[in-house]
Amino acid sequence: MKTVDDDVEMSNGVVSQRNLLYESHLCFNKSLFSRANFSVERFVNLVRRRASLEQIHNDLKIYLKIVQNSMIELINDDYADFVNLSSNLVGLKETIDKLAKDIEVTWLNFCSSTESVRQSAELVEQKVSSLIACRQAQFEIRAQIALIISIERLSDLIACCPEEIEEFWLQSFTDSIVDMILWFNKVKDIDEKVEAAYHTCLAHVGELAGRWLVQDLKGDCLFAEQILDVISLKNDIDTAVSRVMTEVIDEKLSEPKENLEDFLNEIYESILKLRNDWEQRSKTGGKDFAKIAPFLDKCLLTWIVSALDQHFGSVIVPSDSHLFHRCYTKTINFISNWPSDTHVRTILRMIRDKFSLVVYFKLVTQHFITQMNEQCDPSSLNPIIDKESEGKKKTMFYGFSKIVVHACDRIWSDEVYLPTLVDKSWDFFLKVLVRYLEWIDNIKKCYWTDGKALEDSEVWRILCALCADCMFVDSQFFEIALTSIWPKIRAHELEVTPFGQCLSTFSSNLAEKIKELEEIIVADFMSVLTKILDGVCGIPRQYRWTKKPAPTEVSHYVVETSAAIKSCKDEMERCCWSEENITSVYKRIFSESVKIFSLKTKQVLESVEQTETSLQRFKRKSLISNENNIDSDESKIRRQLLLDLEYFKDWAASCEVEFSDIESIMLRADPSGETSSVLDPVCQVLNMTHIQEKQEE
Repeated sequence: MKTVDDDVEMSNGVVSQRNLLYESHLCFNKSLFSRANFSVERFVNLVRRRASLEQIHNDLKIYLKIVQNSMIELINDDYADFVNLSSNLVGLKETIDKLAKDIEVTWLNFCSSTESVRQSAELVEQKVSSLIACRQAQFEIRAQIALIISIERLSDLIACCPEEIEEFWLQSFTDSIVDMILWFNKVKDIDEKVEAAYHTCLAHVGELAGRWLVQDLKGDCLFAEQILDVISLKNDIDTAVSRVMTEVIDEKLSEPKENLEDFLNEIYESILKLRNDWEQRSKTGGKDFAKIAPFLDKCLLTWIVSALDQHFGSVIVPSDSHLFHRCYTKTINFISNWPSDTHVRTILRMIRDKFSLVVYFKLVTQHFITQMNEQCDPSSLNPIIDKESEGKKKTMFYGFSKIVVHACDRIWSDEVYLPTLVDKSWDFFLKVLVRYLEWIDNIKKCYWTDGKALEDSEVWRILCALCADCMFVDSQFFEIALTSIWPKIRAHELEVTPFGQCLSTFSSNLAEKIKELEEIIVADFMSVLTKILDGVCGIPRQYRWTKKPAPTEVSHYVVETSAAIKSCKDEMERCCWSEENITSVYKRIFSESVKIFSLKTKQVLESVEQTETSLQRFKRKSLISNENNIDSDESKIRRQLLLDLEYFKDWAASCEVEFSDIESIMLRADPSGETSSVLDPVCQVLNMTHIQEKQEE
């Protein structure tokens, strides 16, 4: 039978063939319309090359017809699909409705057929619940009966307890206790009388077990393991520990002594001996001591904790640092030698922590801190308080330096140091180093920056002694580190490199402080020499209009300058400076002295030259030309300057100091060489004297 779909397909086929026929005769390419950049003008221009406007118009109509036919084909195809889908949906709905009706009927039939089964199941469930409740009630009654029986059996065993422990009886006794405790924990509803009987039995069990444990530990230690099992069932270990401490351990130790150190040592020895005795007796009886060792260790160590609180209050919170150190050291040795610390580590730590290390460290360091506080004020500084020396050994000159060295040495000594205080000891050591540097800065500020001076001492002398202290303190700190600190740090399996870097930093800072102090010493001493060298300016007053004879020796200020510089060198040597530092400072002082002397000499020469110029004018006017220039006042002044310059020149040569400036001044003072013949013998004598003085030095 011919369907609508067939007609549609036939008409579509005819239209498609016709469209293909028309498309093959078009004067343009239809793909031009699908381009994105399509333009009407461009399309017309392109197609006019092939056909006329009339042909183009006809072909466009044909193409429009083709497009319309194609649209009709698409619509017909979609319509045919829609018709087919609608007919299929109608059939599907009928099928679903039929299935739903069949399922509902089937379910109703199933429910009606299982109603009787459900009622039977509910009845069975009720019967089962009733049986279970009855069964549980039976179990409860049986458990109560078993509990009463176990209590009666244990009561009988307690009533017929033997005088001496027997292994078979002890095993039966233990089994009865286990049965009673198990049934008691299983029963939910316990009668008050039964519960009272249960607790009464447990009380008797605890008393018997404690008495037997004490008896066994005083004897052969054969039943300690079983007795401890009984005590653990009762959860009464602490009571057993207390009983062993009072009835066993107390009897083994002597009465307290006045000498707490000996008493503590005796306690540790007695505790170790008692433990070894228990171990030997247990092994002799063929028992495993490791099973009872945790309990016995707890008893012994807890007794020590109690003894420390009772008899050693003045030690654990110390008032005597020496006694504390010895007792704590013995305690640490006792803890480290304890046979096994795995199960009693907490109690061992408790024994160690009984000793108040914080109070001890404060007690040890407070004395040094107080002394440093008393000596740290630079305004009340007593310079060179220790002038005596022990042979060639260097000594310190200020109390603060002595305290600092003694404090660090003492803190790290074996008589004071404790391994558990290594962090506090190192921290105290660093604080002392920092405080020493601050003390040096305070002295420098007080006596140099603020200009404070002592009545009986000069600033440069104070700082000379301070430099000596700094050098000696630096060497002492390194010696303490090498001999005491580093070995103790290595004992903790630590690397000493970072600690050494801290000490090297301090040494570098201290070296900078010493350089600064040397600069201040030179500056302060030069202020003294400057006043002495002002004597150069007084030379003209000595020879002008005084008719004083020509000079034959150096001026007094030169001798005074030499003596002052020598006193500075002697002071540095007395303060035990190193030869290198003495030479360095000595040369700097002398070099600065030469500069000041040269400057003042130039000023005097300028004055002399100006005076000579004025006198020459006056003499020319007065027609006086017979006077000997060598005997003039200006010549005497020049001669005195030359003597002084020659002395400084020889001195500079002996010290290897630059003296070219002095030579230029000498040429200026004696430009014509008129006084050289007169000065030669004098200079030779002065040079010989100067060389002899240097040899004596």
